Amino acid sequence: REMYIGCYGNSKLYLGPDKAKKYCLCTINKLSERYSDQEIDLIFQKKPEEIMKATEFAAIYCENK
Repeated sequence: REMYIGCYGNSKLYLGPDKAKKYCLCTINKLSERYSDQEIDLIFQKKPEEIMKATEFAAIYCENK
């Protein structure tokens, strides 16, 4: 839930509310397919560069949907 709120808050500024909702749900679903909840928590405690590297696959996939 926290991850969705953070994603939505940032994304709606440049995507608009409807696209931001779809993008964030897609991204969270893709991350959940690859990582456990505990792994996601650990990833988001890292430096921004490391977070981007670990989540890039989901962002790219969902940007193109």
